[in-house]
Amino acid sequence: MKKEDAKRIMERLKEDYDLISSSFAKNRERVWPEMKFLFDKAKKEERVLDLGCGNGRFSQYLEHTHYTGIDFSEKMISEAKARFPKKDFLVGDALSLPFQDNSFDRVYSIAVIHQIPSEALRIEALKEIKRVLKPEGRLYITVWNIWKNNKFFCVKQMMLNFFFSRSLGPRDIILKRDRYYYVFRKKELSRLAEKAELSPEEEGLVEEGKRSNFYLIAKKEKKK
Repeated sequence: MKKEDAKRIMERLKEDYDLISSSFAKNRERVWPEMKFLFDKAKKEERVLDLGCGNGRFSQYLEHTHYTGIDFSEKMISEAKARFPKKDFLVGDALSLPFQDNSFDRVYSIAVIHQIPSEALRIEALKEIKRVLKPEGRLYITVWNIWKNNKFFCVKQMMLNFFFSRSLGPRDIILKRDRYYYVFRKKELSRLAEKAELSPEEEGLVEEGKRSNFYLIAKKEKKK
C-alpha cells in the first residue's frame, strides 16, 4: 500500500470515530473479561500507557497504576474523560507519541493495530511503542481474529482487491461504515514485533463467545 493511501485511510478512520464516538462508547461500557489476564500483570505504581484507549474502559483494570490513555479521536477522548474524570487522557497519534523515550513500564494496545493500514505503518507504530517503553518494559497487544466470523466476506474482499484495487492489499478489508481492517494471521504479531526490534515472549488466541482475538506480549530488551 502506498503511504499516501495509508494516510488517507487513517484520516478517514479518525473522522469516522469522531462521528460515532457517543454510540461507540455506549456499546463498549463493559470490559472484556477474557482480556483481564493481560492487565493482571501490571504492578502497583508502574507507569502504563493505554494506546488507542477509546472510552477508557480498560482503565478499570489499571486502577493501581499511573495510567495514561491516548487516542487519535478527540471525541473519543472526551467520552473517556466524562466516564473517568480522575484518569489522565489525551489526544495523540500512534505514529508520533507525545512522550519522552523510556517513559512507560507497560504499553497496552487493545484492538487497535489491525486498523493501521500498511505493514510499514504498523511497524512504525510498534517502533514508537518501543521508543516510549522503558528497558525491559512490555507491550501487550491484541488484534481481532477477523477471519473466524467473516470468512466469506474476507475471501470476497481479497478477490476484489486482487483484481480491482490499486491501493488495498490482499488482506486489507473494509467493514462497517467503510472502516478499514487488516486480517491478521496466527503468529503474525510476533513477526511484526521482531521487525520493530521487540522480543516476543508469549503469543496466543483468546476467545469468548463470538469474540476472537490474537494477543502478543513482547519485551523491550536492555541495550548491551
